[in-house]
Amino acid sequence: MAENENPMRRIELDKVVINMSVGESGEKLAKAEKLLDSIAGQKSIKLTAKRTIQPFSIKKGEAIACKVTLRGDRARDFLKRCFKIQNTLFKSQFDTYGNFAFGVAEHTDFGIRYDPKVGIYGMDICVSLKRPGYRIQERKSQKKKLPQKQRINRDDVFGFLEDEYGVELLEEVT
Repeated sequence: MAENENPMRRIELDKVVINMSVGESGEKLAKAEKLLDSIAGQKSIKLTAKRTIQPFSIKKGEAIACKVTLRGDRARDFLKRCFKIQNTLFKSQFDTYGNFAFGVAEHTDFGIRYDPKVGIYGMDICVSLKRPGYRIQERKSQKKKLPQKQRINRDDVFGFLEDEYGVELLEEVT
């Protein structure tokens, strides 16, 4: 951080959410949960289906996925591991507020040996960023709207990712 830079303009990592959807409950979901626990280093939770989808044999309320939310140092370390695996992102993967998401096709990219009994699982990774002072819009007492100049935009995030993690950003190829 430069000497004259305002500390309230610094971009921080808010959270990283890792989602592993398998589409069915039972043994397959249990294996995915175990893998996610070992990759993330903390306990995952199950997600249930919101509605019944007949062609896929999914019933409302059935557990079909698992996720983990990482914050702080765990989130930073996990992102560093992810960007060693996949160091390029498309600019279309970012929203207007600077949040972004990407996928990892195989869990074996994290250094876990392939086991034919387990199979191969992919995962979605969603990253949320913030600046100091974001709490004013989420607190219970004296909740206020975040000023426009305090919000994060796409260009701020592009610079942050290139400086902090060495990520290469690509334009969308048509």
